[in-house]
Amino acid sequence: MPPTGGLRTSMSFGPVRAAFQPVTGVFSPGLPLSPPDPQPVRALDFNVGVNTVWTPRADAPFGFAELRAFSNVEPVRLAIETCKDQIERLGWAIKPRRETQNAAPANAPDPRIAALQQFFCKPDGVTPFATWLRLALEDLLALDAPAFELRRDRTGRLIGLDVIPGDTIKLLVDETGRRPQAPLPAYQQVIKGMVWADLSTDDLIYAPRNPRPNRLYGFGPVEQIIVTLNTVLRRQTAQLGYFTDGNVPAGLLNVPAGWGPDAIRTMQDAWDARMTGDPTGKSKLQWVPAETRYQPFKDSPLKDDFDEWLARIVCYAFGLPPTPFIKQMNRSTADSDADRTTAEGVQPRALWWKRIADGLLATEFNAPDLEWSWLDAGDVDPLVQAQIDDLCLKNGSALIDEVRSRRGLPPIPGGDVARVYTATGAVPLESKPPSLLPQSGGRGPRRGEGGMAL
Repeated sequence: MPPTGGLRTSMSFGPVRAAFQPVTGVFSPGLPLSPPDPQPVRALDFNVGVNTVWTPRADAPFGFAELRAFSNVEPVRLAIETCKDQIERLGWAIKPRRETQNAAPANAPDPRIAALQQFFCKPDGVTPFATWLRLALEDLLALDAPAFELRRDRTGRLIGLDVIPGDTIKLLVDETGRRPQAPLPAYQQVIKGMVWADLSTDDLIYAPRNPRPNRLYGFGPVEQIIVTLNTVLRRQTAQLGYFTDGNVPAGLLNVPAGWGPDAIRTMQDAWDARMTGDPTGKSKLQWVPAETRYQPFKDSPLKDDFDEWLARIVCYAFGLPPTPFIKQMNRSTADSDADRTTAEGVQPRALWWKRIADGLLATEFNAPDLEWSWLDAGDVDPLVQAQIDDLCLKNGSALIDEVRSRRGLPPIPGGDVARVYTATGAVPLESKPPSLLPQSGGRGPRRGEGGMAL
């Protein structure tokens, strides 16, 4: 592959290096070393021969197989599925960008929007969008390696967008560490240890959300908490052993004085045979030698503050509130956690998909004036949602028919007209509300100090 930038020779550094010449020889910074063989700047310090290693993520501390396994640890799996649910409940639409809305004729529907919304309803032609996006979110959250194949017809037109398992995609680099551009191959799909196909940037969208400048592959939330997940696994193993074989004896039985090792061993074997037999026999009376004393052990707690701390770390990595896993909180704390979840979890992942969709609209559908728009999912509490709808109707940001449609009700005459509700009644937005009309006598609003309207 040809280098992407021109080579800089050592001669081009002549005037620059002259500036480093010391005026005096006292405490000089010295002349910088001259590159023996000047090369273009590298965007990534890759391993030598990285393209010849066909195993994806071979240069990372943890491979895709380990990340897949850790993503099935119980708290992580619950967090991943909850993140999927948060995105799935959002509505979506294709609409003109804000800067182009005023330029479009009023009430003129754009035929492209209907065609695009029909395409995204089933991006691969089979799977509904909500289910299809959950496939991509799985690789985004578990591996940070979501991949989409651009399926085209014979004319090169995009006819389908398929989710490809990210753990089968190996990244390629050129001499400068950058991604080769089409028609050069930028990716390879590896199936069962064999290079299956070469893919260019025109064939595949590879979109990690958290890339790093010193790594080829993304850095997802599962990899960020590997040490914590190891602790969770060992903690759950100990808790499971408590309910199965038992990993801590109930206590100690002190035998009478004078018993030798053989007598103690015989008593232990007889006791174990009795206690591991019929479960109903455990509740029967047990005969023990005289002067035998019992010293019980104190059981370790099955759940304590350490379990809550582990749950907090997992939830924090995925931008979720730890409310279901910790002690009861007051309402204000729970509400603030819910707001933080929206800001740190839902919105960044929603923007991740919006960037991909907007890129497709601009490059594949020749519609840079359109954009993907996520719609509010609505509040779960019916009373709170009713208050939100009432406020939106009064300030004219929502139509009556829109609110009725969300509730499954048919439209009504005049419900498609936006209105502003003032003290004197409803005023359609096509006319100017009375509060904005000029004062009598042509006088404008009275102004106070600093020129502010009163």
